[in-house]
Amino acid sequence: MSKQLSLEEVIFNDMKKALKENEKLKLSTLRLIRAAIKNAEISKKDKLTEDEVIGIVTNNLKKLEESLDIFIKGQRPELAEKAKKEIEVVKEYLPEQLSEEEVEKIVKDTIIKFGFKDLQDIGPAMREIIPQLKGKADGKIVNKMVRDLLYNSKN
Repeated sequence: MSKQLSLEEVIFNDMKKALKENEKLKLSTLRLIRAAIKNAEISKKDKLTEDEVIGIVTNNLKKLEESLDIFIKGQRPELAEKAKKEIEVVKEYLPEQLSEEEVEKIVKDTIIKFGFKDLQDIGPAMREIIPQLKGKADGKIVNKMVRDLLYNSKN
């Protein structure tokens, strides 16, 4: 029985492969992620869990998406194109994203299960929902969905 590689090991192996195959963009993108993982391990003084590594990859993706928006608004098509390619590389290392319907089902089920009723319950609802969706759905979309459902349940 072979041991499944951790996400960190997969990133490191793909980084070595990108170096051998002279894939500069993929190599530089993976080096940034690996550096962020190593820095987090140094801060924690321990190895990261798989969820923590996914969190770092997700944060890296968010930063790239923010950069992409800035490059598009700043009319920098060459930098925007590079950011798009880096985003595609990073997405390869994240869990499959859930569909909007799947996210909505989890959000509704959690709201019903815990009896959240109005907008004052957003914080507690998010604390219950986010761990279930970590790395599988955009937090902003989840937050908006929770707000909409709690607001509408009040009316």
